Amino acid sequence: MGAETSVVIALIFVGFLTIGTTTYASFEYSNSLVKNSQYEKDIIKKAKMQTDITIMNMTNTTTQLNLTVKNTGKTTLNASAMNVFINGNPYNYTVETTGNVWVPQNSTNITIPVNISIGDRIKITTENGVSDYRLW
Repeated sequence: MGAETSVVIALIFVGFLTIGTTTYASFEYSNSLVKNSQYEKDIIKKAKMQTDITIMNMTNTTTQLNLTVKNTGKTTLNASAMNVFINGNPYNYTVETTGNVWVPQNSTNITIPVNISIGDRIKITTENGVSDYRLW
């Protein structure tokens, strides 16, 4: 009876040890995921805080809208990754930059094949969600 009790106690001890090890590994993995996501969130937040654009000039012809937009932030942007909206509707555009790189404090010209009317709202959104708008 003494040996059987010792075996049962040893098995219970090994079971608790296994459960404890598995639980610790699960918590450690979850904690690692939370830390990594917080780090990525901070990077996105920093990029968004350092991004700013300003629509400097707009000219409208019967067939196209020309915009001059300045990167007034501290982040280099991908000029072809912007979105252009007129009255909330997305439009295709062409952009004049070298290699799609839009460095801070430089302007770029955007051409949109559309004719706009007085009161239309033009909005440019960068790749990380920062935008500027103007009314025609």
